[in-house]
Amino acid sequence: MSRRESRRDDVLVACVAMLAVACGGSKAATAPSPVASTPGPGTPVGIVSASSLCTARPNTMTGPATDPNGPAFHQVVVARTTDGLTLTDATIVQSAASVPDGVRAADGRTLVYYVNGLQHGIWVGVVSGASLAPIGPITIDGVRDPGGVVDPDAYRVGDRVRLAYLAGFTTASERAICIAESDDGVTFRTLGLAVDLRGLGTVTDPSVVRLGDGTWLMALSAGQQTMIARSVDGLAFTTGERLTYGGVPEVAIAPDGAVRLYVCAQGIVAYRSSDTFTWTREQTVVTRGPNGSMLVCDPSLVSGTGTFVYKTGT
Repeated sequence: MSRRESRRDDVLVACVAMLAVACGGSKAATAPSPVASTPGPGTPVGIVSASSLCTARPNTMTGPATDPNGPAFHQVVVARTTDGLTLTDATIVQSAASVPDGVRAADGRTLVYYVNGLQHGIWVGVVSGASLAPIGPITIDGVRDPGGVVDPDAYRVGDRVRLAYLAGFTTASERAICIAESDDGVTFRTLGLAVDLRGLGTVTDPSVVRLGDGTWLMALSAGQQTMIARSVDGLAFTTGERLTYGGVPEVAIAPDGAVRLYVCAQGIVAYRSSDTFTWTREQTVVTRGPNGSMLVCDPSLVSGTGTFVYKTGT
């Protein structure tokens, strides 16, 4: 997860050191040339409904996160956009919160999911104008505020909210990307294991989008790189190539139907692709938070709302 201020260099060094911390992602310290590595064969992962990797467990963590680079020292920002590239009215709406991601629910509400830096776990709130009203922690398979669950990525499938997330954050040997689904955006049931992260190194911060041909694309943060995974059914994903543009990605559909990829690399930077294999740099979307902080990461374009959400530092 991942979906971490006076001088810029200090911030970047701290974020790279925290690239395994899901509550802030793996912000890249440099903006390397846009060159994709050679695609690998990937590892197909089937749906394992009873997989222990996706079993919801009670949250045993208590008290605020004390890490100065962690979620207790992050803030959620909501901004407006008409094209996904130019932002206006950026406003801090939630303190002690990190790794935000938004979705437009079937009832028209804009829901924002985030990691709560004071009470841990994934929380959800409703955006109204320039404010966020917290609802509380999510529930998965009857477990309220499950432990080790971070880096939420929310998207609509029909009238339901689907959530991809990093499970097993507190146990490196049991990490996985899991998928759950909800009718109300708060109470979820597990659909299964999307990507088994064991053996893949430090991988966090999933982002999922459905393509025009009906297949699915997932982007994952692999340190200062982005790992791409693909799926036919939107449930079982096969990992593939790595892009060297930056980490903590967000994938979205641009107004013209192209796929847009946002990454963290000295700000939040946008790339675009017509085939999901060849990418072209568009522009830097965010350079600093509304409070002047150079720590900006964890982008989320909320489809159908004109809302753009991201994380900044205190």
